[in-house]
Amino acid sequence: MSSAAHSAHSRFTSGPITPTLATFALPLLMTNLLHSLSGTWGAIWVGQVLGPNALTAVATANVVLMMIMGAAMGIGTASAVAIGQSLGSGDLQAVKRVVGSAVIFVIGFSLSIAVIGWLLTPALIDWMDTPAAARELAITHLRYTCLTMPSIFTYLVMVMIMRGSGDSQTPFKFTLLWISLSVILGPLLLTGSMGLPHLGIAGLGVASMLSSSLALGALVLYIYIKRSPIALHGKDIRHLRPDPVLMGLLVRRGVPIAMETLVVQGSYFALLSLVNSYGAATAAAYSGAAQLWVYVQMPSNALSTSMSAMAAMNIGAGHWPRVEKIALRGCLMSVVVSAFATIIIFSLGEAPLRLFIPEGGAVLDKAWHINTQALWGWIALSVSMGLFGIMRANGAMMAPMLIFGATMWGLRVPFALLLRPWLGEDAIWWSFPFGSICSALIAWAYYRWGSWREQALLLDKGEPAVEELRVGE
Repeated sequence: MSSAAHSAHSRFTSGPITPTLATFALPLLMTNLLHSLSGTWGAIWVGQVLGPNALTAVATANVVLMMIMGAAMGIGTASAVAIGQSLGSGDLQAVKRVVGSAVIFVIGFSLSIAVIGWLLTPALIDWMDTPAAARELAITHLRYTCLTMPSIFTYLVMVMIMRGSGDSQTPFKFTLLWISLSVILGPLLLTGSMGLPHLGIAGLGVASMLSSSLALGALVLYIYIKRSPIALHGKDIRHLRPDPVLMGLLVRRGVPIAMETLVVQGSYFALLSLVNSYGAATAAAYSGAAQLWVYVQMPSNALSTSMSAMAAMNIGAGHWPRVEKIALRGCLMSVVVSAFATIIIFSLGEAPLRLFIPEGGAVLDKAWHINTQALWGWIALSVSMGLFGIMRANGAMMAPMLIFGATMWGLRVPFALLLRPWLGEDAIWWSFPFGSICSALIAWAYYRWGSWREQALLLDKGEPAVEELRVGE
């Protein structure tokens, strides 16, 4: 095992839990913050330059991107768990095999989706009942978003693999490069400043594609220069050839993550169609309000990833009592930070919303009203995300997907549909905290009494697929 891998193993399996979690999560939180600020920066420019209808186009593309990103996140999550468990048990060759299969899969998948997405965009925009005033902008933005998928998805999987190996510092540095380039190029290409092409809303997609591609190239170069434990050197290059057995194993374990993203984002998709049915003003208000939700959700996402990486190594090492402590302390940290972010946003009043809705008026009033009903509910999501991270660390990928499916489609969407005759638009906004609280309660019950602890290690030596891999070595 390399010194870097050994250091991560030692910190995760025997170091102090809360400081280690906080130290590992901070770069992730900063990474998520940078991504959110980048999205906010782009939305501000779109709202200021092109108006609220263009903001609706951005929100529509973001929902679709997150739905499709689920497949890459599934492979990335399964790979990160397998790498963490393998490092915990001292099997470095398993790490190399996982990296090769994951990278080949995500490249092929993302290229296919980029082509298909470009072709199907108009039909998808119409199916979402996008207001006519935003239709052409939404088509253009979504098509260029599709072109960014190969570089973004490949980068995303590489970053998740590095975090699985215990390194959250390096991904942060290269994400800083990506976001910095995107923040600079986006407005320039949107407006055609400094002699660059005036691409309008398409400029955001082009800027994202260029910046993510450069960051990905720089990250890969760094991995090889530093001889990271995930770098493929010499005979390890053979692992870049498609390995049907291992790829099938990763896909089977990653499918629930992909389905979970489809389930969650699909519920947003359904609710967005309801929002759009109330007209352009409501759609624009919702799009502006939703720009602030990510800042409450960020802590839970960062800490969930940290908890999963830390728990995976401890599970691989057989340290189950430590896993229980990681779950408790991680969830408490996540709730506290998410609540703090919510308080900060409310204390700023309408000021953050005016960044996206500069003209004020009825759209701004409606956006503030939406947040008074929906924003606080995301605090409960931090509990679900933390507990799901622990479950996934032991390869229990199906339970989180089923719980989200039950609460989003079985409770949240029906809540909005059934109460619309009495509450009108407010039924949609109240459905968000209702679904989040239900998810947290069911997640806690399954964590406490469910069978997720009984899962075999992702690359368990007794699993037939792994035995076949060993024979092929």
